[in-house]
Amino acid sequence: MVGLEQMSRRRTSIASARWSLGSFVALVMACRAGSDDESPCVEGASFDEYSQACHCDPGRFGDPELACEPHDDECAGAAVRLGHSVCAHTLDDEAQWNRLSIGGGPVSAGTRRYGKYLMPSSPDARLPTLFSDANYYRLHYCLMSTGFAPLFPGLTTADHAQLLLSRSGREFFAGATYEFEPGSAAAYGFTIETVGRPEEQLTVDEVYDVHRELQDRFALGELAYVPVGAMQLAAAAKWQDPPFAVADGEDNTVTFETYTHGVAYGRVRIVGNDDDVAIGWQDIAVFDQIPLDHEGAFAAAVTAERQDILSHLNVLAGQRGSPNVFVDDALAVFGPYEGQLVRLQADAIRYTLVPATEQEAAAHWEANRPKAEVDNPATYDHEGLDTFTEIATETAEDRAAGRSSFGAKTIGLSTLWRLVDPVHLTPGFGVPFHYYGRFMDDNAWQVDFGDGPQTATYQETIDRWLDDPGFRSDATVRKQRLEALRLEMMTRGAVAPELVTALREQIAVVFGAQDVMVRFRSSSNAEDSAAFNGAGLYESASACAADSGDAAAGVVSACDPGKKPRPLEAALAEVWASLWSFGAFDEREYYQLDHRQIAMGITVSLRYEDELANGVAFTGNPGDPESMRYLVNAQYGDTDVVDATPGITAELTYLKMADAQVEAIERIVESNLAPAGVQVVTDDQLRVLGGLMADLDANYPRDLEGPRPLLDLEFKVIPGGTVVLKQIRTFPLTDYAGDVGCR
Repeated sequence: MVGLEQMSRRRTSIASARWSLGSFVALVMACRAGSDDESPCVEGASFDEYSQACHCDPGRFGDPELACEPHDDECAGAAVRLGHSVCAHTLDDEAQWNRLSIGGGPVSAGTRRYGKYLMPSSPDARLPTLFSDANYYRLHYCLMSTGFAPLFPGLTTADHAQLLLSRSGREFFAGATYEFEPGSAAAYGFTIETVGRPEEQLTVDEVYDVHRELQDRFALGELAYVPVGAMQLAAAAKWQDPPFAVADGEDNTVTFETYTHGVAYGRVRIVGNDDDVAIGWQDIAVFDQIPLDHEGAFAAAVTAERQDILSHLNVLAGQRGSPNVFVDDALAVFGPYEGQLVRLQADAIRYTLVPATEQEAAAHWEANRPKAEVDNPATYDHEGLDTFTEIATETAEDRAAGRSSFGAKTIGLSTLWRLVDPVHLTPGFGVPFHYYGRFMDDNAWQVDFGDGPQTATYQETIDRWLDDPGFRSDATVRKQRLEALRLEMMTRGAVAPELVTALREQIAVVFGAQDVMVRFRSSSNAEDSAAFNGAGLYESASACAADSGDAAAGVVSACDPGKKPRPLEAALAEVWASLWSFGAFDEREYYQLDHRQIAMGITVSLRYEDELANGVAFTGNPGDPESMRYLVNAQYGDTDVVDATPGITAELTYLKMADAQVEAIERIVESNLAPAGVQVVTDDQLRVLGGLMADLDANYPRDLEGPRPLLDLEFKVIPGGTVVLKQIRTFPLTDYAGDVGCR
């Protein structure tokens, strides 16, 4: 098939605007008249004739049927905390708008400037309406996770999508604000981000509520609603005489637009709205709609809808240097290339699409993606289930050898046991790579390598796949094969009986009995290094020695009455299998790690019961490299801080240190799970934790070249109030610099 070349055609004004100004102007004037003696609204709210509802006035927030209370200047507070502009609750004049927005450039013809807004969808939202400073926060995710990190601790892009995009989990409405070129039918506009499904499209009344809230706080001029995408356009086209301007921002003369220039090689993958298509770093993803919450690497992105420079996809593409383009009728244009390896080149005036060879693609990928080495290749000779105190960590050579046998997590805890009073440490031991290697070599299954089903061990399977160009170059093939192997390992993989026996005996020795629930945590040599973080790639599992071996036939757990058994065999297989999940494999593959040098060990530690608090702590601030304060994020009970549930706010505290002591405690955010007035971590506990952190900051061996990294610790407060450290990792500050484009 011959290649394609498409030239761009543009025009410089918004295409059209449908105005319904007859009754609209009167409504706006009535709405802005405010409350009077006959108003049915509470103080601080105004009655709206169109919606027949009350709306909180600017500067106030709450339920307008009950109380609209003055709200704090959250934007000013964030600016003080971060040292730069974050947002404003109202846009009062052109100078302020110009300061908070960014120039349009070549993205959407006819648009001079762009901004972003966030608006609560209910009185329970964590923030009032605000307009972000797009110079710092081009994504809502960045505004929430960085600008307002205390309110959204541990926020993931998936959490962010749930909070903004769909009815079921929405806490905020979110979108862009625009200033159009002079002469356009509309002067200013706004969008509302929604999931691209018919049931998620907003009604005219819902859009009006967003419009009213924004317009009350946007003094520059009238805002027109700008529907984005085919579904929003179709919904708006059915409205009869809407009480606000509707600007049709689609310019049908623009057939191609480049947002990130460059060259990419990859297989074309057509991604429909509901498709479960595997997208990897070797793929050119062609989206029928702009993905608002796409995560992960891709070779290039193509959308059938026009984008703006503040879209998540565009920021992510720019960060990776991946070409990103709009192509009119993209699915039809790229459809004939589905599954084919191609070369895509895009610049300001054209794009070209031509078939490519495996050799050409491999050379391009080799030259243009990061390369990380496995610092401590796996060794399999050591068989001891050594306790943390038995593993040698005195020298850098000892620690390197330990990471080659036990993995990074076990060696981190073993090092702690030589530096910290044991009262503040979790007991435990390590399961070395030797037993993972036996599991991979001793178990076999039926697998088709292309010549029909045959018997192969798990390790032989991995080795054959790693030598298969089709596996290495096709994300769909990788995902299907790896998911099948992982399921096989967890459901039918047999663990050596002698290992189970040895584990039961060691658990009884280390933890005092076999009916004590323990935690099997992943400990590989492909994580926690200067070149490859690997955080969150692998699994952990709880296990009960008394549920294993001869006792495995029980119907309830001996460690957790009323719950199903948690045998050691199942936990081992789950953790080992996580090494070969699609996500973990592709992340390592993108960084060119040698999979044959990687193995999975297990850190066995106590699963604490009835803990008072848990949290994470940094010897610095990951979001502010210049800060000299320690950061502590904690939550009441055993509620997760790292992978927090949307709507749950963790306690955030800064510790100002002096002479290895806590000089001042700055409590920034309270937990919304703790009883009123109750601190998740008390001042005394914070002083203990801060002292431990200071000692480790001074004495913990980093074993990394370059700038001194932070220490990241996980801790618990157990019954009685003792602070216990459960994990330590080193994180170079550069690990945080590229977080989906956040500054």
